[in-house]
Parts: sequence; structure tokens; C-alpha cells
Amino acid sequence: MDFQAYNKIFICKDEIKNITVKDAVIGYEFKIKYPSYRGTFLSCIEALSFQVDGVEIPKEDVYFCLNNKQFLLDELKDCFKEYWFVRDKATIQVRKAGGISSGKHTVNAFLKHRVPYTGYFGEYLVLDSNVTETLVAE
Repeated sequence: MDFQAYNKIFICKDEIKNITVKDAVIGYEFKIKYPSYRGTFLSCIEALSFQVDGVEIPKEDVYFCLNNKQFLLDELKDCFKEYWFVRDKATIQVRKAGGISSGKHTVNAFLKHRVPYTGYFGEYLVLDSNVTETLVAE
């Protein structure tokens, strides 16, 4: 069984916020934290996906924001110098015209990640985190 103790911190309890540019709402954002007691390099993320209200968000509509930088999910595998410190929140930005309606929403986040300091003889510990939380949009 995978180690699950830190999954409770994966999706942050912060509000979902709409993203507005000038007068247009272009999407929304929420926060996640790395579900471990140590940080990791972004290249150790093997899979990252999200669902909101039971609907899968296409990966091309998701931006992963950390350390004042913005990445597409497909770019994470190449970010071997970009470190996700365990206490830092990453912002997940979803491009969606009109944003998200106010009220409660069910957010699911799935993360498959390699634990880099466990690599012995070419084998690494790979963990899954799969968490669903109810968040409130403003």
C-alpha cells in the first residue's frame, strides 16, 4: 500500500478564485502542496491531473505555477532544476472562458511522483496521491 499520510495536505483549503484580465474572466485557480515531508524536483512528477465537479480538465488548459514561473503539465518532466519546496503552495490555473461559478465545487487531484532520494540500482519508489476536496469559489 502506498504511503498516504500526507495526502491530506495535497489540495489546499484556500478558495477557488476566478482569473480576470481587464474585464474578461479567463479561468480560475486553486492551490496544492507537495504531499510529502520533503520537497522534490518537478521532473519527478510522472502524472498530474485534475477534475472539477466530476469533469476532467484537459491538460492543455492547466498551468502549474511555482517559484514565480508558469509551466504546462507536459513541461514538468523537463524541469529537473525547478524545486518544489515542501512548504510552498503551487497554483493551478485553469483556462476556461467565464471562469467558475461561485459556490461549492468538488476538486480532485491525482499525482504520481517519483521519490528521488530512493533511487537504488535504477529503481525508485513511485507514489500516487489521489485526493478529493470540496472548495468554495468566491
